[in-house]
Amino acid sequence: MIERKISRFGVLLLIFMLPLFALAQKGEKIQTIVIDAGHGGKDTGALGKVTTEKAINLAVAKKFGAYIEENMPDVKVVYTRKTDKFIELSERAAIANRNNADVFVSIHVNSTEGTTTANGAETYVMGESKNEKNLAVAKKENASILLEDNTDAYDNFDPNSTEAYILFSLSQSMYQKQSLDIADKVQKQFAARGRHDRGVQQAGFLVLWKTAMPSILVELGFINNAKEEQFLNSEKGQTQMALALYRAFEDYKREFEAENHTAAKPEATKSAATGDTYFAVQFASRDKKVASTDKAFSGVKEVSVYEYNGAFRYISGRFTSKEAATKRQAELRAMGYKDAFVVAFVNGERGTIKQAEAALNGK
Repeated sequence: MIERKISRFGVLLLIFMLPLFALAQKGEKIQTIVIDAGHGGKDTGALGKVTTEKAINLAVAKKFGAYIEENMPDVKVVYTRKTDKFIELSERAAIANRNNADVFVSIHVNSTEGTTTANGAETYVMGESKNEKNLAVAKKENASILLEDNTDAYDNFDPNSTEAYILFSLSQSMYQKQSLDIADKVQKQFAARGRHDRGVQQAGFLVLWKTAMPSILVELGFINNAKEEQFLNSEKGQTQMALALYRAFEDYKREFEAENHTAAKPEATKSAATGDTYFAVQFASRDKKVASTDKAFSGVKEVSVYEYNGAFRYISGRFTSKEAATKRQAELRAMGYKDAFVVAFVNGERGTIKQAEAALNGK
């Protein structure tokens, strides 16, 4: 067990955190995301045999942001860095706060001492390091402040002090529930792409400490594992990880806005009627509406379209069960629509799977 103590640092931590609790996520839409490529410049992060953590982080961050920019024109994407540049940890959080971000995602790659077989991805939220493994990860990532010229912004925080990390448990903010929700979605997307799921974790990360919005830190894999490094350094691997992050963000945004009644109603072009509850399969997205769905999506059954987040989303079918929709999803993926996924409409509006199931089951 880690001994619990309270120090001057703890008092300063609580005093500092008080004004942040007033900066709750506002509004009914997710409008801004800050994507943080961990490390950079003189801070290489963890080292592999052929590449560095900072390089992988940046590559995945830029791909992740590009997916959002391409498919969600209503979302502003802000990067803490887009080049090999050193950015202080406190400045990364400040960038998110200055831009009134709705979500903050910090991207990293892990490494272990004494073993080269550790594998898989995990996602962290701000909280107490409840085991030695999580504490070790936090210490490694927070060690970046030792490269900074001025550490006054951290109230004399010692990244190697176990006591200091215990006190991070006091700074869990009102955004923890949302942060855990995003983290869970990220892990599910990683698992769906065959990555070993190391779960959602909590630890004291300085880069998350001062953010005033739902925030997560993602560890994509282990750079000191030769197989993992090869995957993370490849175009395929980086694309898969970026797509997983995008899908998780898309799911979070969709559910958040559905709960705040901002989802759009679908426009029926063939068989999908508004004003009811059903499942469908989304298989394509376009910036402009296609002139003919028959020509654009030859062979796809029961095509309908709805406008959502500034783009035209094309769906197939109308089903009263998720299982039936899943079968259509398999058909569409076999036709080449590899990213087809099940969506739900509740009373004609885009909602969540759980909401549709509850409505159809009379709960």
